[in-house]
Amino acid sequence: MRFSFMDDFLKQHILSSAVGSHDRYCEGHAGQNRYLTALVMGIGSFPRTFSHQGSELLDRVLAYDSAEIDDVYLGQINMTLVSSFCGPEGLIWGYDVARAENLSLSTMAGKKLLEPAKVHVRSGQGLRDAARMLFGTATERHFPFFPGSHVFCAGKFRFVWGPVQLYAAVAIGIPVERTRAACVLMEDVGKFLIRDAKTFEERKDEILLHMAQSVLEVGKNQGVEYNEIFVDCIVKNIPDGSVGCPMVAMPYFRLAMNAYDEHLHEQSLGDWAERKSGLFLSRS
Repeated sequence: MRFSFMDDFLKQHILSSAVGSHDRYCEGHAGQNRYLTALVMGIGSFPRTFSHQGSELLDRVLAYDSAEIDDVYLGQINMTLVSSFCGPEGLIWGYDVARAENLSLSTMAGKKLLEPAKVHVRSGQGLRDAARMLFGTATERHFPFFPGSHVFCAGKFRFVWGPVQLYAAVAIGIPVERTRAACVLMEDVGKFLIRDAKTFEERKDEILLHMAQSVLEVGKNQGVEYNEIFVDCIVKNIPDGSVGCPMVAMPYFRLAMNAYDEHLHEQSLGDWAERKSGLFLSRS
């Protein structure tokens, strides 16, 4: 079964020039040729260990480092944060190619959004699952980034000392005309107020709704119509005496050569994984 949004030949053409130079490693997109992006979210923490009166920097760096490997492995890269658009020469892993099977509708945001008839609001968890299948985890690496790679990422992060409840949220707007407009990638990182009268689910729902609405506002500003919006939010409690770091990162990258398949533009994520699992870097 084919999962096509854009013309299949166009996706195949983008893929063929979005392959890197390493067999088993992905690499950052350097601004030339075409590219892919994938959704990575994590919340790291580190106990107060190296902080002193003059600096808290080392503990913060280690919290950030743990966020990079909290779920999907995004470690050992030189991350550069850039603006948040995926243009007509870019593809979203898990959506355009190696499509995840569980891209279900988000019942919350879809019901509350002001324009539900025109916009399908979907859960972004399937996109995170797809990124995990591509890059792997800290203990089971598949096609991770080459160590020391310079990688442009659309993303956000911040540092907050516990006790606190931190969240990372994302919204990805898919335009109607993919060849004429860019997908917009909206990120937010913040904290829940523990004494807030609202329930945890109410707070989370409100954040997801705001994420989806922010995409529509970008569309109004840019004159772009979106027909799908992916929203997602993760939450973690940070204990007293630790610093937390919520992070959203969507790297712009070129695919490892062993991860490429000439039929990738029409494969599901499961089909791709079945074909490629024997080539995973696996346990490091």
